[in-house]
Amino acid sequence: MSNLMTEAEALQALKDKGSLYAPEDGYHFKGASGKHISGYCNIDPVLPFTDLLSKMTEAIIENFIDDGVETVIAPATGGIPLTQWGSHHLQKINGGEVLGVWADKAKPEGFAIERAGFAEAIKGQKVLVLEDVVNTMYSIKQVIELVREHGGDVVGLGSVVANRGVSAEALGVNKFFNLATFAYDSWKEAECELCARKVPMVIDIGHGDKFAAAHPDYPTVKVLK
Repeated sequence: MSNLMTEAEALQALKDKGSLYAPEDGYHFKGASGKHISGYCNIDPVLPFTDLLSKMTEAIIENFIDDGVETVIAPATGGIPLTQWGSHHLQKINGGEVLGVWADKAKPEGFAIERAGFAEAIKGQKVLVLEDVVNTMYSIKQVIELVREHGGDVVGLGSVVANRGVSAEALGVNKFFNLATFAYDSWKEAECELCARKVPMVIDIGHGDKFAAAHPDYPTVKVLK
């Protein structure tokens, strides 16, 4: 489809909505994996704009229309709208029913398939995993493994944004497509160059609040308005 959203259009839309924090902006984040990262994409400002999110999802699932997808899954919470739009567009293009489910966050960490009917929607099905942002691959690998534990056949992963280095091989899937690449560096906490320079930790996006709780003397900053 010639009218599908391009990478340049997706990045511009994310910038316009205030979703992107580039390394040159000088921020310091902590990801779900525990690694420290120099950039971040916060999908939340995009979520209220349903038409925009629909177009982003359509551009992703176009790459999986020949894979026989029967169920679409994403991790909660930012990925939930992607499952609905993903299944909608697949049904519109291919016909037939495509189910949309999600993996809820579990305590103290990780994900779980816990809502009524969701496990049945995965077992024995060809499952497409969608994600809003793939930073270090930590969280989405958990979801991929969860689908397999529930008897689903993972046909691939599609994301709105992914950091450099994310690949099908690294994810352990047959196919990977990201609408846009947004590059930034990551470090283990003990090796973090941003920590060495005392760059303030962002505490209202990502998991920097946990770092701040463990390091009360380290400088912090909030970026959301």
